[in-house]
Amino acid sequence: MPKAPTIEQLLQNGSAEWNRLRKAGKVPTEHTGATFAQLFSANADLSGLELVGSEWERCDLSKVNFRDTDLSNAYFHGGRLQDCDFRGANLEGATFEKLKLLRCDFTGARGLEEADFDEVDMDRVTGLDGEEPPPPPPPPVQGITAFTREQRDKVMGPGSLLAPASEQQQAENELPPFKPQDNPGQLFFRALKRLGSPPLWVLDVSGLRPLLPTRLPPGSSLETLYREAVKTRLENKKPAADPGAVERAQRSLRMGAKDSNLAAMYLREVGVVPSFRFSAAKVLKDALREELAVDDLTGSVDPRTTGALLELRLPQEVVEHTHEVRRRLSATQLYSALLEAGFNPDNNWEEALESAEPAMELAQLATGEDRQALLESFQVFSALPEEARLRRLAYLAEALGHLELLGRLPEGMEPAWLSGPETRECHDREMTYVQSLRAEDIPKKVAALAKAELGVPEGEVPEESEDDLFVHLRCDVCGKEKLIVQSPAEE
Repeated sequence: MPKAPTIEQLLQNGSAEWNRLRKAGKVPTEHTGATFAQLFSANADLSGLELVGSEWERCDLSKVNFRDTDLSNAYFHGGRLQDCDFRGANLEGATFEKLKLLRCDFTGARGLEEADFDEVDMDRVTGLDGEEPPPPPPPPVQGITAFTREQRDKVMGPGSLLAPASEQQQAENELPPFKPQDNPGQLFFRALKRLGSPPLWVLDVSGLRPLLPTRLPPGSSLETLYREAVKTRLENKKPAADPGAVERAQRSLRMGAKDSNLAAMYLREVGVVPSFRFSAAKVLKDALREELAVDDLTGSVDPRTTGALLELRLPQEVVEHTHEVRRRLSATQLYSALLEAGFNPDNNWEEALESAEPAMELAQLATGEDRQALLESFQVFSALPEEARLRRLAYLAEALGHLELLGRLPEGMEPAWLSGPETRECHDREMTYVQSLRAEDIPKKVAALAKAELGVPEGEVPEESEDDLFVHLRCDVCGKEKLIVQSPAEE
């Protein structure tokens, strides 16, 4: 019998799955001595469990329910516990060491007098021996540098001592802190909430899990149908394929039309396999090159183009652009964090830049040591409308994810041939790529096919073909196979 998964494994798979099994009564309640390392979990129901002597090493727990749980002799070390419910839990002999407790509730917990809290940063924690919630920690230096000199003087200068506490708090809250360490998705989400109603283009960056537009305008274009399908999927529904739209998308790919990127992405969303792959390669790669040819450090890249290249498995002459897109994203991410914190090219943004190591790393990746280029690009970026800046950040983040996945595809996924489409089509569709072979592989893997297609005697290696690439294709309709030779001179 296979061994039942442990609580550690189940929680690693996600709190939703754990809660489902818990509700169905398919998991035990006794987990003495369980060990969790660097676990990230949100909304997990651990109420009433036996977690005696459990160890929690550098875990990030949010809204986890420990109500009436036996945590005697448990050991929490490092990490962060946010909005966790310890009401009625047994904490006799438990240790909380070198971690952050934020808005956790210990009301009615047992054994608190025998629990040990060592180097714990508490913020709005309730129920510890009836104590009042401790005041929030003072803002870090990095947070203070989020403001202009005038604002910081108002907060920290001599005049601040005479100002009422409410005014000090208002001054501190006037702008958010400078957070260059936050990933593009976090910056995007915060900015999107400030923007109000989400624009339609957020559906092009589904990997960032954006807030969704309430409704889409009617239309029958591939772009509209693609966005409708993305919205449906993000609402946890299954997009339905429109037969007419599917036919249009397949035709667009076969003809290498300008909307090939939308065609490929629509087919992906509705779960239809593209009949044509290589026929759209040129137009997609040309579109990507055109965007990257623009001399703009924060110039956008359409993620529907990179997504189509990924969906069609076309890495040749594409992955080499990954560094440039990463460079553009680094600059855009840095500028977005600066503007969010109230900096602009005319105030002390360089001081903020030097106050945070992540900001220095982004600047280094964007322009190296060229501070003048960094400033000039910041001036261009800050002059854009807010939505345009946000769109650039989101598009570059999504496109970079696609390019990084393209770089992990197996070698030979897209042979660099120049043969015409007639050599790789059968039954009105492209033949499916099977494998790429070297000359020495021919006798072992496709001897009969090599004899039929190329006249190579079975069991022999093709003559003078040490540097050639042999591409094996098969028709999904009739099963016919081809072997195409590509020589170095043709690349």
